[in-house]
Amino acid sequence: MGKLYYQEYRCPHDNKLLFKGVLVDSEIQIKCRHCKNLIKIQGIDKEEMVCKKISCPNRV
Repeated sequence: MGKLYYQEYRCPHDNKLLFKGVLVDSEIQIKCRHCKNLIKIQGIDKEEMVCKKISCPNRV
């Protein structure tokens, strides 16, 4: 498996880092431990993860 580049997910209220990761076809709800707000985060569509380059090792 190739390298995955983790995306940073931050609180929209105080810009504190919530977590780093890759969310594909998913949705999570997380509570910011700093401002105590509940945040809903949606992952990207799995079709956007498919590599279009012929030489790419992640090509499906």
